[in-house]
Amino acid sequence: MTLQQWKTICEKVTNDMLMHTRPFVTPLGTANEWNVRLVGTGSYVSRDARRMVLTCEHVAQEQPMHYRFYGSDDVFEHQGTWAMEKHPIDAAFAAISDSAWNACSHQAQVVPIERFALRHAPSQRAEILFFRGFSGENAHYAFDVHQTNGTGYATQEKKNSGDDQIFELFWEPENTSLTSQTSQEAAKEMKFEDAQGFSGSLVWNTRYLEVTNSGGQWTPGDAVVTGLLRRWDKDTRTLLAWRIEHLRDWLDTNWV
Repeated sequence: MTLQQWKTICEKVTNDMLMHTRPFVTPLGTANEWNVRLVGTGSYVSRDARRMVLTCEHVAQEQPMHYRFYGSDDVFEHQGTWAMEKHPIDAAFAAISDSAWNACSHQAQVVPIERFALRHAPSQRAEILFFRGFSGENAHYAFDVHQTNGTGYATQEKKNSGDDQIFELFWEPENTSLTSQTSQEAAKEMKFEDAQGFSGSLVWNTRYLEVTNSGGQWTPGDAVVTGLLRRWDKDTRTLLAWRIEHLRDWLDTNWV
């Protein structure tokens, strides 16, 4: 495979995953009498016919917490409690009731828990991983409106990195490429220097190489959630993600 062929594949996977994951994700923000600001990223997840918004603990501890649904500009303040644990867990979720989910017309969707992998185990290190979130540098809040642009990234796991709790993703702004479907307006406004705000994003194992190397025709529906993005390490230029097996165990204990 040539470098150009690989770039073409990565662009297709990125574009397909961007479309696929948009309905699952929400910016999470907070507000007081002085300002409104982005805190992090959340995802809507379903389990046993119930919905939750899932993120990191260091995001959810900011209160009051505001969220929105894809396809709507309405912003809502979460009224219920959060289940959360500090580092080294650094995870949190809040139940989204039927009344909250139906409070406006929207196109948001949930990620079924069945799409969470049993463990972080890409078939090979070169596998394409993907996440979608909201970075602070691309968020411009005013008058209680979430004027923030979600961005999605295809990346890979770093070789010889991580441990039994986390895995590490490449985050190299100078090597970031926009896909051909990115509008000129979006390209002009988009920044890539600061990853703060991506905390709470779900990391997907696209399984592109796994499926195609087995002779299959890949679709975004083949992707599975493989981790929870928790932190940006400026020194190593990596994003640190919690392995899905630990997140599942924590949810099994707390989502009752």
